[in-house]
Amino acid sequence: MLRSDDSSDSSAFPALGEVFVGMGPEGIALAPDLRRGFVSCSRSNCVTVFDLDSLQCVDQVAVGLEPIGMAYDPVSKRIFTSDARADSVSVIDAVDLKLVGRVPVGRYPAGMGVYPERRKVYCGDTGANTVTIFHADTLEVLATVPAKLAAGSLGSDAVRDRVYCVNFGDASITVIDGDTNRVVNEIAVDYAPCKIAIDTKRGRAYIANSLVSTVSVVDLDKMKVVDTIPVERAPVGMAVGMGGDRIYAANRGTGTVSVIDRASGREWARVPVGEAPGDLTVDEETSSVFVSNAGANTVSVFRDRLLSKPKTLPRAARHPLVGKPVPEFNLPDMITGQVRSSAEWKGKNYIINMFASW
Repeated sequence: MLRSDDSSDSSAFPALGEVFVGMGPEGIALAPDLRRGFVSCSRSNCVTVFDLDSLQCVDQVAVGLEPIGMAYDPVSKRIFTSDARADSVSVIDAVDLKLVGRVPVGRYPAGMGVYPERRKVYCGDTGANTVTIFHADTLEVLATVPAKLAAGSLGSDAVRDRVYCVNFGDASITVIDGDTNRVVNEIAVDYAPCKIAIDTKRGRAYIANSLVSTVSVVDLDKMKVVDTIPVERAPVGMAVGMGGDRIYAANRGTGTVSVIDRASGREWARVPVGEAPGDLTVDEETSSVFVSNAGANTVSVFRDRLLSKPKTLPRAARHPLVGKPVPEFNLPDMITGQVRSSAEWKGKNYIINMFASW
C-alpha cells in the first residue's frame, strides 16, 4: 500500500480490510475499551457500528439529518455526533447502542470534541460561527462561545486546560479556557483548516489545511505555528498515533493517507485508501488506522509497521488557480432556486464549499 520509490517497504502498511458502512461516511471514533468503531454516515442519517477486530458491522443507529462530526467519551461510554442539517447533537449509548437524547446546538454543526476530565462536550457550529458547550452526563447546555467563520473541529488539552476550535473560513484556531468557557486566545494557521489532532504530552497540535495541502504544527505553550509540513492534495482528516511519534493526514483529493514522522517533521509515506477520505483515527492497542471514505461508503483499515528511515517524497502539485481571483460564476440558490451571480458578493469574503455539503 506504500507509495514510495522503494516497493520493498509496502509491508510496512499492510491492509487489514474494508468495512462497508453506509452512504457518505464522515466522522469516525473508536471505543477501544468496547472494541467498537463508530462512523457517521452523512447521507444515510445514521451511525454505523463495527467490531474493531473482526471488522464486521454490528448495528446502525438512526440519528438526525446529515451527521458529520463524531466524538467518544470513555467515562460515560457515549458517542456524540453533530447532525448538521438538524442543528443538534445525537447522543448514543455505546454499550447498548441506543439513542439516549439530542442536544440543540447552533446552525449547521460539523465539529465535535470531548473533554472527559471536565465532563464537557464541545460542538463546532459551522453555520453560526460559535461553539456550543454541554455537560457530557446531564446533556445540559452550559455555554455558547463565539468563535470565527465556519467553526468546526475541536480538540481538548487537559494539561493546559484548554480546548481548541479550528475555524475553516478564518484560517485560525479559537482557544477556549476549559474552566471558565471563555475565549482566551486565537492562533493563526494556514488556509481552510479542517481538522485538529493534539499531542498533549508534547504540547503540539496538528492541523490539516485543506486548501493549501499542508499540516500546521502548533506549539501549544507559545500559541503559534512552529512548522508547516507539505502533504498531498486537500487534507481534511488528522490523527496522532503510536505515542505521538506518528501523525496521519487523510488527503481527500488523492485518496491517500500521508504518514508523518514526528522526529523529522516530514511526510515519509503515502498509503492509498478509498475514494475521498474524510476522517481518520488510530487504535493505539494495535497501531491500526481507520479511515472513513466518503466517496466509497467504506472504512479502510491498515496497520502502521514503518520503522525504517523517513523518505523524501515529492509534494503534490499546487493547482494553478490557488491565490488567483475567483472567476465569475452563476448558480441556483439552494432555497429559492433563483439564479445568483458571484458578482453580487464582489469585494466581500465568502466560502465556496466543494466537498462537505452532500
